[in-house]
Amino acid sequence: MSGAGPFHATLSPAEQRLVEGAQRFATDDLSPITGLDIPTHLDLLRRACHAGLAGIEVPQAMGGAGASFYTRMRVCEELANGHAGFAFSLVNHHNIIARVAQSGHPELQRAMIAPMLAGTRVGCTAMTEPQSGSDFAAMQTRAVRSNGGWVLDGGKAWITNAAFADVFLVYAQTDPDAGAAGIAGFIVLAEDDGFKRSDAYTASGIEGMGVGGFELKDCWIPEERVLYAPGSGFRSAMRGVNQARVHVAAMNASLVEQALNTALEYTTSRRAFNQKIAEFQGIGWSLADVATHLHAMRLLAHSAACTIDAGEDAQVAAAMAKKYANDHAAHAILACMQAMGAQGMTQESGLARLLGWAKAFCYTDGTPEMMNERIIRNMLKRINLKRKDAEM
Repeated sequence: MSGAGPFHATLSPAEQRLVEGAQRFATDDLSPITGLDIPTHLDLLRRACHAGLAGIEVPQAMGGAGASFYTRMRVCEELANGHAGFAFSLVNHHNIIARVAQSGHPELQRAMIAPMLAGTRVGCTAMTEPQSGSDFAAMQTRAVRSNGGWVLDGGKAWITNAAFADVFLVYAQTDPDAGAAGIAGFIVLAEDDGFKRSDAYTASGIEGMGVGGFELKDCWIPEERVLYAPGSGFRSAMRGVNQARVHVAAMNASLVEQALNTALEYTTSRRAFNQKIAEFQGIGWSLADVATHLHAMRLLAHSAACTIDAGEDAQVAAAMAKKYANDHAAHAILACMQAMGAQGMTQESGLARLLGWAKAFCYTDGTPEMMNERIIRNMLKRINLKRKDAEM
């Protein structure tokens, strides 16, 4: 089992079985996939739901597993061994169910949780817009009170699962003058009047993520579908982003592990000048670097997951985990390709697909540059607080 290490013992027996189930699903259902059209993707999502992989953090009383965030991260890590794009799609679906389950909105819970756990409804989170990504507070989608509900107008872009989802957690600005404090979260359904799905994106590295967008025009949402009231939307979104950064870091580690195993298999079975390829210092040291980066990726991701489960501020831990993974995953996979020579570029090796996903994960939930911003801002904040304390 990939990535278990010393942390795996922190899982309960039930959580370990969930991770093992993800490993089996990755091997049996995901590894054979060569391409994903929407019908195949939806079928796989339903099968993953039936295997219990969509309710990881959903309370047992609502039909879920009631497991830890750490378990969710490990499930993502295992699924990425089979198909990283699908793993990212599934966890995005899971996250909407978990948010509704934790929301304290009984009507939404009754209407949404059971069909989403069954995979008959598919969810996604919609934050990014055509003109803004990491600058979340600058969003242009507007929500205005009207007739006991809200009217939404705007567009979202680069949204995982948007190509086929029918339940959307849409963040919108209710008061532009309030900035982040005016952002609220709404549950929008694909059948709502005023919802129009855009064409799915076709780009390298996003295979299996169902990435697309949509437009909202005079889309009326009843009050009972306000998941996060104005003032709480931004905070909830940031908590979710921190969690996403951690499981993305773990998935990057999975990609690197696959590349390293492939390169080791090749370089220890092929010979040149009467010795194994892996025994040449240039190749061997390069793969040693890859193994070292892999271990560091995993430790950072797993440590950040434990911080989240402890209820502590995970902003910096999550940013560091994702930054390190983004900085090193693609380079590590390229090193494995180089160790294999031309064979590393073949479709059979699978490394090019891993490389595409590693690059795509540099943009999901914040770029490496944004991670640096989060880290330095926190450092400066601590320094300023320390100086103020010293002056008192």
